[in-house]
Amino acid sequence: MPRPPARAPFARLMAAVSASLLLATAVLTGCSSVGQGAGPHFETPPLVRYSAVLWPVPLELVGAEPGARLRLTSELTTSRGSWTSAATYTVPASGTLDLASARPQFAPFTEPDSAGLFWSLRGPRLPDPAAARQWMRETTHVTVRASQGDRVVASRRFELSGLAASLAVRTIYTRDLRPAIDPRLPRQTHEDVPLGTFYSAASLERPRVPAVLMFDDPTPGASADYTAPLIAAFGASVLRVPVPAAADGIRSTGIISDTTVQAVFDWLQARPDIEHDRVFVYGTGVAEQLAVWAATRFPSLVHGLFVAGGSPALLCLPAARIAPAFEDSTGLPCLADAGTVVPSSIPPVDGVSGPVVLACGVRDDVLTNACAWQRALAATRGPRIGDVTIYAEGATHPVSVPPGLPLALPAAGGQPTEKARIAFWNAVGRAILRAVLE
Repeated sequence: MPRPPARAPFARLMAAVSASLLLATAVLTGCSSVGQGAGPHFETPPLVRYSAVLWPVPLELVGAEPGARLRLTSELTTSRGSWTSAATYTVPASGTLDLASARPQFAPFTEPDSAGLFWSLRGPRLPDPAAARQWMRETTHVTVRASQGDRVVASRRFELSGLAASLAVRTIYTRDLRPAIDPRLPRQTHEDVPLGTFYSAASLERPRVPAVLMFDDPTPGASADYTAPLIAAFGASVLRVPVPAAADGIRSTGIISDTTVQAVFDWLQARPDIEHDRVFVYGTGVAEQLAVWAATRFPSLVHGLFVAGGSPALLCLPAARIAPAFEDSTGLPCLADAGTVVPSSIPPVDGVSGPVVLACGVRDDVLTNACAWQRALAATRGPRIGDVTIYAEGATHPVSVPPGLPLALPAAGGQPTEKARIAFWNAVGRAILRAVLE
């Protein structure tokens, strides 16, 4: 079915994309414990709402004493423990401390950042799924205080709602895909097992939406528990396929066939709530190799590709010289390790018709040559409008964790990685929102 013409020219579309990014990634409602007109107080734009997934937005301390040295602290306490952060600032002559432009002192971040006191929170390291439940499905509260010596001069409590709190989620079983694999097979058999998870972004306002086929990176913070709700907030449904990771965090320990991936695409194509020509493929870390393989194996079904922090070449399973992807029931060639970049082993992504987003941290401590792999992947494709490549100086491995989450970051020095996360998700969000709004 042909798509209707775009509803807005390019400039209006991008304005809508920018506005939607702010609204979709939102989600923190501030409730002040100090009257907004009485003495120093924190101010945010009216009606702005945030979540634990947090882009930097304006945050100011207004009415403070010029020249005062203030210690700003943030604290989040739940039944699982307490998380805290702190930074020192000097109030300028105007009496207004703008955290988006003021440089902190004695802080876990060195550059101005209005969200710094949120993503730099440190506390107990929770196991999954407790961490995903706390940050993505529950409502938590962060209290930010400004103190001068022992005296608290301003305080504000922020409510953080989980992006996944009301998201429609469904487990997909092999029986759901069996008609696409072989319509002669009965619907119920002893081989019926869970295959993946479907997160629906469709609504009465948008009954048809783009979709993202996600090969799931199991790394804490980067997994579908965190990334799928954010993609759904942008307006695309997500079908997550799990990818088991080896201990090195680079290689997979499982196998997927092109027959299964074809059936997954067929399942998406059969759904009336999916824009069939706007299906993206996503994979980061250990899952990048499978995302690149799937996008190049089925280019006519793929609109765009999002990858980060992994190898674009198939890496052999740890236990045997077998690739994690099979075509026509045959294992594909694979590399024994990712230590040396082999350009000839990378499937060219030139056939992907829509945007391709690539990202890596220059100081990746899991796959140390991640950026060399991403550059080699980018070289398989000519320049295209909408493509984004992010080689983040100073950033470490987990660049695909949604921004604002205090996860997988060091106690200090995490700001370059946080900036890389913002850049990656800005690029992914714009590509998805463009597909939603066109």
